[in-house]
Amino acid sequence: MSTFTVTPGKPFGALLEPAGPGRALGDVEPAAVRELLTEHRVVVLRGFHPCERKEELVDWARRWGPLLSWSFGDVLDLEVHDDPRDYVFTAGPVPYHWDGAFAEQVPGHQIFQCVKAPAAGGETVFCDTGLVLDALPEDTRRIWEGLRITYRKEKTAHYGGTVTADLIQTHPHSGEPVVRYAEPLDPETFLSPLFLDVEGLPGELTAEAFFADIERRLYDPQVTYHHAWQDGDYVITDNHALLHGRTAFTAGSARHLRRVHVL
Repeated sequence: MSTFTVTPGKPFGALLEPAGPGRALGDVEPAAVRELLTEHRVVVLRGFHPCERKEELVDWARRWGPLLSWSFGDVLDLEVHDDPRDYVFTAGPVPYHWDGAFAEQVPGHQIFQCVKAPAAGGETVFCDTGLVLDALPEDTRRIWEGLRITYRKEKTAHYGGTVTADLIQTHPHSGEPVVRYAEPLDPETFLSPLFLDVEGLPGELTAEAFFADIERRLYDPQVTYHHAWQDGDYVITDNHALLHGRTAFTAGSARHLRRVHVL
């Protein structure tokens, strides 16, 4: 990594930049980034030549391991649709979730490329769920450990269906406990809403009180990193350790990300 500089972020995340001009994404060894992810959860690559073709991004992603392919292929273009059927293709906010909840396999990593950043807003928000668990009071931790949540969403895009998951799970590589949670989506506000059924709540705790409490904890500034995109950014994440979402941006503003999932 001597030809790159690494700047830690707060409360987590790291910025990786080339020490000189003319470097391409292919010059970065995935093994080095994977090591940084173990400590920092999110690694931002900035100052590299952009991949003009999707195939370049896919070729680098394959150096990480097998890819999770969807109905659209290996690369999802995240941008506003003229006639969206799902909220992720609007300019509105995207609440917390983890990628692959409705897939046969949950991807270990997300690889994003920013083709065009919005003028304002549209930040991707990451939550380090290990930090959330570290800060939990013991009685709340015991409650969370007994919860299972069923998620129901109409399949209006490439994902959807019904899935049940423990709220607290084990990271498949590190063995650390992590939180698996997607926020409920009000049908009055979101296209293709998401409904949650929570099992295991103690009698004195309602689902609404649980939703409010976990929202407060997941959005605590001590456990969240807001990434303000710049054209050409690459962002690699630990999808098992993190939840992520997006802030709204101005309708009509260009925001174009490419995303690849690595198993």
